[in-house]
Amino acid sequence: PGALARYGIVLRSGWARTILVIVGIEGLLAFGPLAFVPTSLHERAGLPVWLAGATVAAFGLGGFAYTTTAARLVRRFGETGLALAGGLVLAAGFALIAAAPGALAGAVACALIGLGYHMLHNTLQTHATQMAPTVRGTGVALFAMCLFLGQSAGVTLAAEVALGAGFVPVFAAAGAGVLATGAAFALLLQRRAGAKME
Repeated sequence: PGALARYGIVLRSGWARTILVIVGIEGLLAFGPLAFVPTSLHERAGLPVWLAGATVAAFGLGGFAYTTTAARLVRRFGETGLALAGGLVLAAGFALIAAAPGALAGAVACALIGLGYHMLHNTLQTHATQMAPTVRGTGVALFAMCLFLGQSAGVTLAAEVALGAGFVPVFAAAGAGVLATGAAFALLLQRRAGAKME
C-alpha cells in the first residue's frame, strides 16, 4: 500500500492510537522541562553556565544505568511494573531538581530522569514495534514523530510557564505529569493483558 494507506492501517488500531498519544505526552513532559534544567541551575543556584549545562549530561548516565540493568528490571517488574516505576523515577528526578538546585542534586536528578525515561520509554517502544506488524516501519515512524512533536510542544509550553511562574512550577508539573502518565500506561497494560487472557 501507499504511504497514506500505511498510515491508515496504523491509525485504525485503537491500541496504536493510545501508544502514539502517550509517547507524545511523554515527550512533552520529560523533554520540555529537561531543556530548562541548565538555565534553572544557573539562575537559582549560581552555577556557571558550562557546569549547569554539563550537569544535564547525567541524563545519559541514567540511560546507561538502564541498559546495564534492563534484563533484571524487566524480569523483576514486568512491563506493567516497569512503566509505573519509570514514571515514579522520572517524578523523583523532577521533584529533586525543583526542591534542591545545585550541581550534585542536579546531576542526581538528571540521572534519575534518564533512568526513569528509559524505563518508561522502552516499554512504550516495545509496543510501538508491535502495534501494526504488517506496516511496522510506518508505525515506528509515527511513534518517533509523535515523540518529537511532544518534545517541541513541551519546550514551548515550559518556556511560557517558566517566564510567568518560574522554574519550580515547571518541574513540579512535569513530575506530577510523568507520574500520572506512567501510572495510566501501566493500568492500560494491565487491562490489555487481562483482556487477552479472557
